[in-house]
Amino acid sequence: MLPRTRAILAGVFVLTASAPFATAQTVPSQYREVPATELPLDRPGVWTLNFDYTPVRIVTVDTPLKGKQRIWYMIYRVYNTTDTPQTFYPEFELVTKDPTGVPMRYLDEPRPTILDQIRQIEDPTGALNLQSSISISKNKIPVTKPDSYPRAVYGVAIWPDVNEKSPNLNRFSVYVSGLSNGLARARTDVNQERISRKALQIDFVRPTDNARAGVDDIRESDNGGLGAVKWIYRPTSLRTIDTPEGR
Repeated sequence: MLPRTRAILAGVFVLTASAPFATAQTVPSQYREVPATELPLDRPGVWTLNFDYTPVRIVTVDTPLKGKQRIWYMIYRVYNTTDTPQTFYPEFELVTKDPTGVPMRYLDEPRPTILDQIRQIEDPTGALNLQSSISISKNKIPVTKPDSYPRAVYGVAIWPDVNEKSPNLNRFSVYVSGLSNGLARARTDVNQERISRKALQIDFVRPTDNARAGVDDIRESDNGGLGAVKWIYRPTSLRTIDTPEGR
């Protein structure tokens, strides 16, 4: 088992600004490409899906309880270059990171009425068949063969309450879990270990606020030249380890 510091460093892979974010053969120009990448903590049998996304957008929709509401959302697509179909159980968590604010966490909420309105905006012809995080998990992601056009499945993550609860948000990250079956364990105490899941971290900035809100306000963070995207092993839980009595 790696020492804690080495394990943390080994679990992170940064996609720098020089990484190939789009290729005309495979990725429509509006999407950012994140290829499946192996990490040092990956064990034999770990698979990872490819993920393409658009920056988070803001739009006003009609909701049953609150009427007109500004919601945040992200369009994405996944495709599978492993040798077998894989099930994608997505989890999208938006975490605020403003240095002077209290960190807030928002999970994707696939509300049907909001999803339908986003479909009308982003996919009015229905060609993409945009899925929610629930419906996209019902069928396995098919295999894309080498040198062929991706057999991609498209989806949308929705965060309805960010605009209301974090009106002055300027920096945040979106963590995408479910793109891999990678798990890592690291001892934190004599009888405890931390479980981490392979995930994707995407950093964003919003250089405005609700007073001047626009649909395309949000952009990716350059992170001082390191790029907006990185694969990581993200801690998810602590587990108690049974030890023989007296040890």
